[in-house]
Amino acid sequence: MLPHFTWTDYSLAVAVIGIVYYLIVGALFYRQEIKTFFSSQNKLWQRAEKPPPSG
Repeated sequence: MLPHFTWTDYSLAVAVIGIVYYLIVGALFYRQEIKTFFSSQNKLWQRAEKPPPSG
């Protein structure tokens, strides 16, 4: 059975499993940060109300 799998198949499977794993771990441990980042109150593309103080 194992000779039917190529190294490309193996590498692709490991990459997909790794991506899924890190997505799940990220969603579990960084849920609040992700929610804040994508919330409508956090608009990184808008300009600041006043410029930062010059020092």
